[in-house]
Amino acid sequence: MLLRTLLHERYAVLKSLSERSVEVYAITLLWFDRYLATREGRATGPGTLDDLDDLVVAGFLRWRATQVVRGRRVSPATVAKDRVQLLSLWTFAARKRMKTSAGDVIEFPSLPQAKTVHRVPVAYTLDEVRGMIAIARTRTGHTGPVPSSWWWSTILGAAFVTGERIGALRQLRWGQVDLARRRIVFLAETRKGGRADAVRSITPALARELAAHAGPPDELVWPWPRKPLSIYASLKKIALRAGVKPRGFHAIRKSSASYVAAAGGDASAHLGHGDPSIARDHYLDPRIVQEPAGLDFLPRLDDGEEAEFVPDPEEAA
Repeated sequence: MLLRTLLHERYAVLKSLSERSVEVYAITLLWFDRYLATREGRATGPGTLDDLDDLVVAGFLRWRATQVVRGRRVSPATVAKDRVQLLSLWTFAARKRMKTSAGDVIEFPSLPQAKTVHRVPVAYTLDEVRGMIAIARTRTGHTGPVPSSWWWSTILGAAFVTGERIGALRQLRWGQVDLARRRIVFLAETRKGGRADAVRSITPALARELAAHAGPPDELVWPWPRKPLSIYASLKKIALRAGVKPRGFHAIRKSSASYVAAAGGDASAHLGHGDPSIARDHYLDPRIVQEPAGLDFLPRLDDGEEAEFVPDPEEAA
């Protein structure tokens, strides 16, 4: 059985994966296929259950870490994502006692534990979000049936005030938007994990903007009639025009959580996370939250007033 067949016809159906999740898994399998094509003595073709082997997958992960995409080395987080997804498919096949082409039952993976690297979260600042929204309002043309200026300015505004993921925002329908009470209900089945609905308040200004192009209850608020991944390229263009380093939609979610935490709010509840460490480790930008550093609590080593540091020109040279 092809791994892509396993994904689409078995795993995605039984695990109730969202369309976006299936796309991400498919990208991992595409890279796995590319790696398999480099292996000596292997016929060119997509991956199959026969390729679920410890040495093969370990070799793929080492190879994946060396790849350069758009001029940048693939990040450890991307390699970790590929590892998790391949092992999820592999474990599923083993539990279902699927067989290789030789008739052998798939064995469970036994790869060593991967080293996890945690980077300091980086969000957009408030000025950067405002700048991107300002540029969005200058866009011309239409996205689906609505002006692109409205589409982009409102979805960026909603992403910031609700802290919701882009996947849930794109699946939002007008029946879940209460403009009078200024709140949005994100249904569980559109959110990551699919466990619970989330109710988020919006500002009066955003409610007024949304009202300008409100549609029937069953219509999507932000329809995207183009290729799914092209939305990220469009956001990148907006960011660059605003003089902002592109960081994707998820950085807006980090911004939302960071400003909630900085104001004394519960970032975990705002994001819908049950584990507070997830927000702390992966979402809160220290430039925004500005938590006290250990240095703030240590006693002074000197007794006098602290002098301003002036670098030595000769040492600098």
